[in-house]
Amino acid sequence: MKFIFLIISFSISADVFSQDTCITSVNYGQNIPAGKFAQVNNIKMYYETYGDSSRQPLLLIHGNGGYINAERCQIEYFRSKYYVIIADSRFQGKSDNGNEELTFDLLAKDYNALLNYLKIDSAYIIGQSDGGIIGLMMAIQYPNKVKKLVATSANIRPDSNALYRWVIVDMEKTIKQMEDKIARGDTSNETLRNLTVTNLDYKYPNIKNVELLKIKAEVLMMAGDADMIKLEHIVEMYQNIPKSQLFIMPGATHFMLRSEHSLFNQIVERFLNNPFKRPTTKAIIVGE
Repeated sequence: MKFIFLIISFSISADVFSQDTCITSVNYGQNIPAGKFAQVNNIKMYYETYGDSSRQPLLLIHGNGGYINAERCQIEYFRSKYYVIIADSRFQGKSDNGNEELTFDLLAKDYNALLNYLKIDSAYIIGQSDGGIIGLMMAIQYPNKVKKLVATSANIRPDSNALYRWVIVDMEKTIKQMEDKIARGDTSNETLRNLTVTNLDYKYPNIKNVELLKIKAEVLMMAGDADMIKLEHIVEMYQNIPKSQLFIMPGATHFMLRSEHSLFNQIVERFLNNPFKRPTTKAIIVGE
């Protein structure tokens, strides 16, 4: 068994590690002046944009069952520095469902099409949970579109090697509840969506390490030390992405981009703004 010890020192005040709530200037996800629909892959995809369009594009991708407002703390922080683009993924928020099986391949295709619609050749991407998976899929399938990627609390397999058993059990419980509702005649869009997005994470993704090795973009893998993704799985992904860095946040969960947004945003900004480095201790000590 491998034990990995990360000792990290920062010159930041202790209150950064507290559970902080970001104060937003608008109701993101419900902001009519900033919101539009794009016709992509046979659906209407709802998106909002913030900041000067002449700046570096930054695409934010929310997690499973969420919508634009889930990354409100990142929109608020980065909108003054980047051209921020954020959308509701299909089957979520204000975007359409469509008629195809919901897969990460399809979601990556949607976001690639959205960037094409906006005439954006490449972008920085911050994705959380499913958003991180979509970001990895885009880096694999549309390499020219991804300049830098922050993949937070992502996984490349849906099994117990990647997820804690309680996560899988909870998904199975939700799937059964939704299927029972449908069997009793519930035809609501809410029930259909709950079943569909849960099945997405129960069955997918199925990304192989050899695919990660093909990623050309610089990638920051992030997770909380109390995440729902096993830390050894996060490390496995980090070790198989050629230009990757790793940050495990102490005292943080799967939802650290909101509960610990100050430190999260600071680390992300450091990664996006600085030239990529992957130094080795051996080079420092031995001189190789």
